[in-house]
Amino acid sequence: MSNMKEEMWELACHSFEDDDIAPEQIPSLDLYMDQIITIFDENLKGNKRFPEDKLLTKTMINNYSKEGVLKPVKGKKYTREHIIQMLMVYSMKNTLTIQEIKRVLAGVYQEEGFSAAELEECYRQYLTFKQIERDTMPEAIRGMFRSSPIELKGRKDLLVLLLSMSAMSVYMKRMAENVIDRYFGKEED
Repeated sequence: MSNMKEEMWELACHSFEDDDIAPEQIPSLDLYMDQIITIFDENLKGNKRFPEDKLLTKTMINNYSKEGVLKPVKGKKYTREHIIQMLMVYSMKNTLTIQEIKRVLAGVYQEEGFSAAELEECYRQYLTFKQIERDTMPEAIRGMFRSSPIELKGRKDLLVLLLSMSAMSVYMKRMAENVIDRYFGKEED
C-alpha cells in the first residue's frame, strides 16, 4: 500500500477514537444546566475537532426543550433521563435534523410502557453497537484503500477520496431518513 494510503488508514483509525459517556458516569440526582454542560465538556472533549468547539450549550439545551425534543423539565433541574436524551440528540444531530430527532424520540416514547429505564437500555445498546463499528470500520476502510485504483499521490486523488467519503456519508444519512420515514410517521408541518 502506498504511503498516502497508509496515512489515510491511520486517519481512519484515529477517526474512530472518540469518547462516550457511559450511563454509569451520569449522576442519579437531578442536575442544573451548567452541571450537564460540564459533564459533556469533561467526558467528550476528545470528540472536538478544535479545542474551542462547544459540544453542548445553554442555548442548545433551551432549544431542545422548546422544540419538544426533551421531555418537559420540572423546575431548573434535569433528570438522568433528560441527560440520556441529550446524549442521543448529540449522537444524531450531525446527521438528522432536530425535527427528525424529535419524531424518533416522540415515536419511541409513544410505545406503551416505555420508561426511563428502557431509554437507558437503548443508550447502552447503542454504545455497544458503536463499539462494534469502531472495531470493524477501520479495517473495512483499509480494504477499500487496498482495492482502490487511485494511488493517492496528490491533492486531486484526495479530492476523489473526499468525494467518495461524502457519498458514503450521504448513503448512511439516506438510510437513516428512510428508517424515520417508514417507522416514525410523517413529518408534521
